[in-house]
Amino acid sequence: MVLIFIPLIILILYLSYKYYEHKNIYFPERDFIATPGDFGIKFKEVKFSSRDKVLLYGWFVGGEGDKVILFCHGNRGNISHRIETIEIINHLGYDLFIFDYRGYGKSNGVPTERGLYQDALGAYDFLIEKGYTGDDIILYGRSLGGAVAIYLATRVEAAGLIIESGFSSIYDLSYDVFGFHIPRYLISNKYKSIERIKDIRVPKLIVHGKDDALIPFHHGQRLYEAAPDLKEFLTIHGSHNLAFLDSEGIYIEQLSYFLNSL
Repeated sequence: MVLIFIPLIILILYLSYKYYEHKNIYFPERDFIATPGDFGIKFKEVKFSSRDKVLLYGWFVGGEGDKVILFCHGNRGNISHRIETIEIINHLGYDLFIFDYRGYGKSNGVPTERGLYQDALGAYDFLIEKGYTGDDIILYGRSLGGAVAIYLATRVEAAGLIIESGFSSIYDLSYDVFGFHIPRYLISNKYKSIERIKDIRVPKLIVHGKDDALIPFHHGQRLYEAAPDLKEFLTIHGSHNLAFLDSEGIYIEQLSYFLNSL
């Protein structure tokens, strides 16, 4: 009789783990806390489709240059939690398209690894339809968004790639979180950036906080070491979410230098 329940128990444990995995990777929020307009920045609301036809939402912020930054944010909140980044990029004079993945903010759907890739491809398609070429588009990903931007850079043409506070893979990151590796076959959201970055030939800037407790510094170092030539590394200081503000001076200086070099 007990043997009958063993497969059921295994199934329940497996589904419970999958639920736990999803809830500990994606932390979307629907409510907005601000808009660029609240800070005197002109912007346009954009509704567009992912490659697999999920309705998404974003903001287009016009700058003064002929290049545009496609920004892929991290796993928590929504685009309204990135106002400081919008201010920095706007101050540097670049056009910016920042969007919410499925399930975040005003975007439809439920986040998954494959889904986020489809969302980023849809955001890129929007910029192409708007009249930009691949040589005009700079891919920029922070934290989880770094993995999305790395994937995107292996699929589309771009002028350059910026990865901030990125990780090498979920498998590698699991060791930093738990003290042991989650078996690969149990991981649904793999985000294998360490393998993909080897094939990216455009200029790359990799930024990582020395004091990052959430995604340790060695992840940035590994991504840099695995990347082919045309690459730069910037060490900043501060927590995972605030290092770019805590190191604002050197951060903006090096970001501007890299962008102007493209």
